[in-house]
Amino acid sequence: MFSCLGKDKFVPLLKVKDLHEDDALRVVEALQNGGINIMELIFRRHSDSIAIRRIAKEFPEFIIGAGNILNGSQLIRAVDCKARFATAPGLSGETINIAKKHNIMFAPGVTTPTELERVLLSGCVDFQFFPAEQAGGVDYLRAIIEPFEHLPIEVFPKGGITADNAAEYLKLSYVSAVSLSGIVTESDIVTGNWQGITEAAKRITK
Repeated sequence: MFSCLGKDKFVPLLKVKDLHEDDALRVVEALQNGGINIMELIFRRHSDSIAIRRIAKEFPEFIIGAGNILNGSQLIRAVDCKARFATAPGLSGETINIAKKHNIMFAPGVTTPTELERVLLSGCVDFQFFPAEQAGGVDYLRAIIEPFEHLPIEVFPKGGITADNAAEYLKLSYVSAVSLSGIVTESDIVTGNWQGITEAAKRITK
């Protein structure tokens, strides 16, 4: 999935209560100044819908995604807001089918071999490994992938991944990108620390 979206291997995860659309645009600008052209926004509130719509309009080249999709109707709203991709913490056949119907890149959440098998049987080869570190990290991911590694799987690990351990995941050939929550923080947005976001992006991509 992410190999089709762009060259970025690090996907900033933004989780903010009542994100103002103008702040969302400033975050995008700060990330681009730091060399990152993608972001996943936790998609829960009406303000998140507005933010994604504005980003898609003002920065059409920026890859904005909707995270934490819990059901099909929520995914449809993300599509309507022009999200380029979406992820889910869990696995729902209905949501996978809706993603196919609306032609949006979608990564359902997987933690076990059984869930991975269900994803593959649904016709998907992309999934979000969540919660990555809490579930067992790189060694556990290797173990659950091993029976399926002959397939063209693309994995997006999320959860507990930092600048210190991200490289271990990216060494795995089937990991296309990793989610990082430390590049953009709520504190940065509250204080208007846009330069701090740019510097954090530069550090992770250098």
